[in-house]
Amino acid sequence: MATPITISAENVAGNSGRLVEQPAAVPPTREPSCNPTEASEEITSILSAIVHVRQRPLFALISDFIDNDVLNEVYTWKRELRRIGASNSTDILIHSPGGQLTACYMLARLFSRTTNSWEALVPEYAGSGATLICLGSSNIVMSEISQLGPLDPQVASKRQKKFFATERQSPLEAFEAVKYLREFATSSLDALMELLMEKGVAPEKALETATRLAADLVKPILEKIEPYDLGAFALDNRLAVTYCKEISRSTDSTKKTQRKAAYKALVEYYPAHEFAIDIVEAESLRMKVSEPTPELDELFDQLRPKLAGIKAYIGLVPTAERGAS
Repeated sequence: MATPITISAENVAGNSGRLVEQPAAVPPTREPSCNPTEASEEITSILSAIVHVRQRPLFALISDFIDNDVLNEVYTWKRELRRIGASNSTDILIHSPGGQLTACYMLARLFSRTTNSWEALVPEYAGSGATLICLGSSNIVMSEISQLGPLDPQVASKRQKKFFATERQSPLEAFEAVKYLREFATSSLDALMELLMEKGVAPEKALETATRLAADLVKPILEKIEPYDLGAFALDNRLAVTYCKEISRSTDSTKKTQRKAAYKALVEYYPAHEFAIDIVEAESLRMKVSEPTPELDELFDQLRPKLAGIKAYIGLVPTAERGAS
């Protein structure tokens, strides 16, 4: 590829009028951003050692909450991501509880555009939206203590009376509540029918009475359920499923992603948002996962305690050679 040139007034060579080509200045190597800044050197040292062990470029995505600011920060590294992604042998270390679903989806799309194959390194936790990002990887490297998490979307609570001002809830809570009421009403109807029949009440009269009594039992709760909210929750749930499908099953056959993963189960199966999906559970979801080598596992062990004090560390990890220069 031709070397980029710069042209200025000084490029005009004397009386000849010829333009002299000069190489453009090479911008200085960027360093990852770290918050708090004082932790940068220690974290970078461990991450650089991971680069040495893996012999692959490493991009770090460490964030206590993934939002549009994090998305924009990662986007500033797009040129570096394209450069290292050209070899289709990129590692992305992910440590985050997740965050805004659409921001996580756009991050996964960004990584997909910069390379056809990348591996996710999860030293400890990549939950919720961070798990969505991992669906775009060709393989997830997880230690025995590493966790992924369910992807049921967490939305602002629509309850009028809240315990906390910023209370969040999952659409699955609303769906489970309706399911419980249906089962409760049915079991109540059966029990009341049996009781009335034992008392000698005629079947038709028993059914009429039992139906009325069962309806009266659930009516106070049903009156508090807003159909509009249930519809909104259903859309949130469908959005999560669609995002998972788009990332894991790209229409571009050259993309090596988690194509066999049971992505719908990540959204709809688990009983709680906090459910820990370890490496064994991930395998049961047909994800492509692997354990770290002993050397990498040791570095994960060194890194894990340091992550607790990091709000964010984002960027291409420098190699030992870069650090020494």
